[in-house]
Formats: sequence, C-alpha cells, structure tokens
Amino acid sequence: MRRKFLIFTDLDGTLLNHDNYSYIEASEALNVISEREIPLIITTSKTFAEVKKLQEELDLKAPCIVENGAGIFIPNSCVLAKEDWHREDDWIKISQAKSYLESRLFLKSVKHKYKIRGFGDMEIEEVMALTDLDEGYAADAMKRDFTEPFVIEDEKHVVHLTMEANAKGFGIVKGGRFYHLISLEQDKSKAMRSLQLMYEEYFERKFCTIALGDSSNDLTMLKEANLGVLIPKPDGRYDPLFTFEVLRAPFPGPKGWNSVILGILDAN
Repeated sequence: MRRKFLIFTDLDGTLLNHDNYSYIEASEALNVISEREIPLIITTSKTFAEVKKLQEELDLKAPCIVENGAGIFIPNSCVLAKEDWHREDDWIKISQAKSYLESRLFLKSVKHKYKIRGFGDMEIEEVMALTDLDEGYAADAMKRDFTEPFVIEDEKHVVHLTMEANAKGFGIVKGGRFYHLISLEQDKSKAMRSLQLMYEEYFERKFCTIALGDSSNDLTMLKEANLGVLIPKPDGRYDPLFTFEVLRAPFPGPKGWNSVILGILDAN
C-alpha cells in the first residue's frame, strides 16, 4: 500500500521561481500529485488574496496556510470543511493570530527608532519595485490580515527589535525578500501540525508530511515534517541556519522542487 502524504510547500524561491514567480519547471511533479490526489498545501508568507489566485490556477482543493502560519484557509470543496464553521466567500478562516492593525500599531511605535518601513508605509509602486510584482499582484500582497513585511535600514538592529517585539507578543522571521512581523508562538510548523491532525482525524489514519522551503521562516516547518526538503538559493547556496538533517534539493526553485518530489513519490 502506498504511503499517504501531505505536502506543505513554501512559494517564493521554492515552488515559484525567484525571478519570475513561475512554477512551470515543477509541472511534472504537480501532475503526479494531482493524479495521486495528494493534498498540496501552500504554506507561505503571502496573503490569502495572493494565494487564492494560485489555488484557482492550480485547481487546488486543499487548505492553504498564509502569512507565515497566521491563518489557515479551508475551501468549501475540501473534505475538512465542516457544515457549522463560519464561511467567508466560500472559504473557512481559522486563526488565533494578532490582527494586522495590531501589527501596524507596533511597527509604527518603533519604526523611527529602528528606521523600518513596512508595506503599510509604502505606495504600491514601491512594493512593485521591491517584489517584482505587477500592480495587481502587488495590490494583493498589500491586502494583509495579520502580519507585516518590512525592510530595515541597518540589519544589526534586528536583535534588539526582536526583543522589543517579543515583549509585546510579536516575533520576527526572515523570508526570502523581507523580514516579517508575526504573532509570537505563531509559525508555519504549528499551522502544519494543526492541518495534519485534522486530516488524520478525518481519514482515521496517519499521514507522512513533506515540507519544502528555502528560507529561515521555513525552518520550523522543515524540522517538524517527516521529510524536510531544503531548496537552495538561486546562486546554489543553502540557508546556513538549517543545521539539522534535511533532504537538499539539487537545483534552486521549482526545478529542484520537481526533482525531489518525483524522487519521493517514485519510491513510495
């Protein structure tokens, strides 16, 4: 009998190419995942507005985890959707994270001290320049529910900023392009574990979790998964924080993602 898998994947620099956000090089593995009806759970720092478009494009019926684990969104078409859960536009939202307003208020209180600028301080043109997104996608990136991506003028201040954030119930993680202000004790691994338990309760069996990512904000997720897959940066380097045992993809982005997923599924 084949093993039952749940696949949790980061997007930027992992399933999506760092330069143009394409997933074409992962098409073969995506087809196999679809044929085997394996839940592919996007787990990203991106917003729900951004992920919803990709879910529709890939015809995914699985839940998604957004804003670094702050929110879980379950589509009505997913087997996990329960009749009595509150729905927002055909999706169920689950979250215990701080609101985006709370995140903005904290950032506003310290931004001059540390010379920080979050998405809420920027015009859409600046977000477009920093992310290489077109106007529509940049607008979706600014439709935030929980967390705030930011840039800081001097990165040596991140340690002190983190201490102040922790005292107010926030944490800071580093993504591929930005730092992110998140709720303390909220990360991708906790959301992943919640969904794993939900799937195991529904199907009354154990699932093997595969998690793929390329940056430090994926660290806890890869460490928690049964099979953690570290994707190299575009220059071929691996994030040095991943000192524990993980599978290391041979190529950056979707090409490496495709190679590792096909290898795992072919063997199982």
